[in-house]
Amino acid sequence: MKPDLIISGGTLITMNQERSIVENGNIHITDGKIVYLGPEEQDPLSGVNCCRVDASGKYIFPGFINTHTHIFQTLIRGFGQDLSVWDWFEQTLDPVVENLSVADAYISAKLGSIEAIKSGTTTILDYNYPHPHPGMAEETIRAFQDVGIRGILARSIIDAGNVHEKIIHSTREEMNACENLLIKYDGFKDRMVSIWLAPYSVFSTSREAFIHTKELADHYGAWISVHAATPSSIESAMELYGVDDIAFEESIGFLGPNVLAVHCCADLPERTLDTMRDYDVKVSHNPISNAYLGEGIAPISEMVAKGIKISLATDGPASNNNQDMVAILKFAALMQKVAKLDPTALTAWKTLEMATIEGAQCVGMDDCIGSIEVGKQADLIVVDLNSANTVAFADPVSSLVYSATQENIHTVIVNGRIVMKDRKMLPVDEDQVLNLARESSYKLAQRAFSLE
Repeated sequence: MKPDLIISGGTLITMNQERSIVENGNIHITDGKIVYLGPEEQDPLSGVNCCRVDASGKYIFPGFINTHTHIFQTLIRGFGQDLSVWDWFEQTLDPVVENLSVADAYISAKLGSIEAIKSGTTTILDYNYPHPHPGMAEETIRAFQDVGIRGILARSIIDAGNVHEKIIHSTREEMNACENLLIKYDGFKDRMVSIWLAPYSVFSTSREAFIHTKELADHYGAWISVHAATPSSIESAMELYGVDDIAFEESIGFLGPNVLAVHCCADLPERTLDTMRDYDVKVSHNPISNAYLGEGIAPISEMVAKGIKISLATDGPASNNNQDMVAILKFAALMQKVAKLDPTALTAWKTLEMATIEGAQCVGMDDCIGSIEVGKQADLIVVDLNSANTVAFADPVSSLVYSATQENIHTVIVNGRIVMKDRKMLPVDEDQVLNLARESSYKLAQRAFSLE
């Protein structure tokens, strides 16, 4: 049967269990799935007339999986800089979150999805807040669908504390909103849309809401993401509960293999790492954001040694200040090397695993994405290393991690659909989105900061 799409002539960095590399390889895609891969000279359909992407001289990798962002922040990058985390909340975020409109939710997610795709991201997890108006989560999802990115919407739960006071809702309202989303978006067979639950943090989510989150997730088979094990969350947990936040979450039965802990960048004691390992808690590592807010360098080497699954993420554009996953690769590796004064602390290959197959494991989707294998969804990136910054290289993986920029991402395919080719976005008019986002950002700043 003729495939929908053939990618031909590239070197395939499969990230399968054997970490196989196929030179001069072809990939056939039908109904969004990979149905064949192998050397071009062995391709039984090498001459068939169908839609093709010529990847000759280029490298094909699994698409990156960005496991944590706050996509609305594409409209507020640069609003606050060089601030401590508590000042950043108060001076940058608090004035904005109550003034965000439903239209802002759509255009910010559209812009963020374009930016993500242009740096090779095919799956993005939006830790979705704020919700000053109904329908903001739905508009975020609509933007994901319009741009063509695989989207995980982790609906935040904010029912307590004094951070973001203007957008605090009752526990019942928050849980009802989460359950409605779980019901509404259930059944996407290609898993282009997934709904998660996201208690914001111990300082913004009540004990009751944490318990209800766990119950709701177990009932619907959903996953959970939570900001955890940062200096600010540990400080707050000690004040509220007399223990750190991971210990608190263990005490209420919250931890489990469907929990993705975000940041984990404090100087964590071994008992905390052991607890995370024992409950098979996954980690979303946000190295640039952790550095931007001065929160610390996550003990990634220690986590790897204990067998904890780790993924990579950008965090929101207000604390990064972009969605560039290629930059995250290099920064993640280099920060571990300097923290340990050891150039072997985090290798290029291990870093790439975190962005692909291990990232897929951290979001419970390694059965369908994260590697180039027959039967998996075709989430792929074509990388052109024939450029001034990468032309002389011995290893395509080290070149991607240490030398490449997002400009080396040539073509992006999500679920078998070409969403960017030769760095041109295909499903949407990028210039139109940029213009709308620029206007929305200006108007949001006027509302939030009373600008003339």
